Amino acid sequence: MEQEKRTIIVKEIEHWQRSKLLPDHYCDFLLNLYRDPEASGTVLQQERRRKIVESNPLHWLLLIGSIGLFCYVGLHFSLFPPLLQIGIFLAVVAAAHGASAYFRNRKPLLSYGLFGIGAGALLAGGALLLGGDASADWAAAAFYIACCAVIWIAFGVALRVPWIHLCGWIVLMFVYSVAVNRIVAPEGWVALELCWLPLSGVFGWIGWLLSRRAKQSGAVFLILACLLWFVPESYAFAFTEQPLVVTQSIMLAKVAGLGAAAFALRKLWTEWVV
Repeated sequence: MEQEKRTIIVKEIEHWQRSKLLPDHYCDFLLNLYRDPEASGTVLQQERRRKIVESNPLHWLLLIGSIGLFCYVGLHFSLFPPLLQIGIFLAVVAAAHGASAYFRNRKPLLSYGLFGIGAGALLAGGALLLGGDASADWAAAAFYIACCAVIWIAFGVALRVPWIHLCGWIVLMFVYSVAVNRIVAPEGWVALELCWLPLSGVFGWIGWLLSRRAKQSGAVFLILACLLWFVPESYAFAFTEQPLVVTQSIMLAKVAGLGAAAFALRKLWTEWVV
């Protein structure tokens, strides 16, 4: 049998084995029949080995050169002029996000990893842009992080990746909470609830409006509304002197209320989210 046909058959049998379409002992028997007796490992492993063995020397040269360049830049980054540092930072962020968008449908896991690299570089670049001391001016740091969150929201919406969209909004919620703590510093329960509950209602309403045309975005806003529902108690526990028993009681009452609302409106939100 020709090697190409043998490879196709072996790939199909391995797919049956992974998908549990046939018992393992049947698949092992068929693999022993059709697999090349001189080859070891699965077809994918054999294909990877073949690509490595038959790879072009120029590819190896580019790979080693790229690793060397990254190491050199990382070790000497602080010695570069400020404009060059900013240029390298912007190039890394743009390249990582662009590659993430390119591999979105081809290799999702690689795409998410590249996005993580770009997001980490974007946050790390904040220290560079703020002169390395972000804590000295919390407003500037909060504004920069908010801009990063907006970029992630836009990226998640554009590529239709709900978890990136959600992460951007959660970061914005964190920035808003920091601003509330620095500017308002609410202590009483009325002030605490007024700082977040109206936002919870607004996000829930926006999610309901988006539920028909953009189901994923609607689900993201519903999750955000539920998270905002519990922020006042979390803030009170972390930053105020409110009695712990009172905070826990209000939290439990909110959990019960949200659970009752979820049960009563289950026909609505299951069509919305599920």
